[in-house]
Amino acid sequence: MNAAHHHHHHGAHPGGEEEDVQCNHAKGLNSHAKGLNNHAVSEMKKDPLLQQLEWSLVNWAHLYEKWPWSGSKGHPSAELVEHVKELLPSEPGRVLVPLCGRSPDLRWLYDRGNTVVGLEGVEKPVKQFFDLYPDLQHATEDLAFGKLYKSSDGRLQVYVCDVTKVPPGALGNFDAVFDWGAYTAIRPGDRLRYLEVVKEAMKEDCRYFLEVCHDGPAPTPGLPHSISFRTVKLEFGPSRDMLVLKTLDISEAWGVDSLFDSHILMVPKDSK
Repeated sequence: MNAAHHHHHHGAHPGGEEEDVQCNHAKGLNSHAKGLNNHAVSEMKKDPLLQQLEWSLVNWAHLYEKWPWSGSKGHPSAELVEHVKELLPSEPGRVLVPLCGRSPDLRWLYDRGNTVVGLEGVEKPVKQFFDLYPDLQHATEDLAFGKLYKSSDGRLQVYVCDVTKVPPGALGNFDAVFDWGAYTAIRPGDRLRYLEVVKEAMKEDCRYFLEVCHDGPAPTPGLPHSISFRTVKLEFGPSRDMLVLKTLDISEAWGVDSLFDSHILMVPKDSK
């Protein structure tokens, strides 16, 4: 799962929290599948690990063991590169990348001069990411709610923790959030708490890039969560407008009669 992002949500400690904080792993596959043909996607979906509706931390740890990583640095998300000017009208800024895994987006944003903060539930990909870039000269720090990986200049930080347990004020405030399959991957019961954590860290004029699947069939093991635009609008609240940048028909790739993937930019009401 080299250049793909991994979208997931899970507790930071395997010792007992994994049962109550779970997620829809299929979202990670959705992005991993971007570079694969339909046959490869269908083979991947047959893996018995993927036949569960909701995943625990243990399942995620297994996934990282099972699908070996090539060690490649990968490339940033095409969507981030395409829309960075709309997401961050004045760089450098402070960007939050929730459920970041070892995403190349972290380094790409950092290299543009931004301060980048990632959130991730499993330590392994975060360690792999920082090991890949010795020039960051990272240090680690144990926190009450998890562990912090931090570049020597402090501009690239990743918190390894259960994202629903981040205390208010811990992350600082952000000009932009790049959410590729975090909101959509989290177990529905944890989604509002996730949003509370993120909203608390957003500046008033913060812009939010959201990738979301919608208009799908009833919840099915191995399928991404389908979240309606109405739900997105109500959960994010009235202070931002939803600009739909793109909608892709991904029904065939997932072998269902209807499933769509949209890229949305949430912008403050007065800032079109």
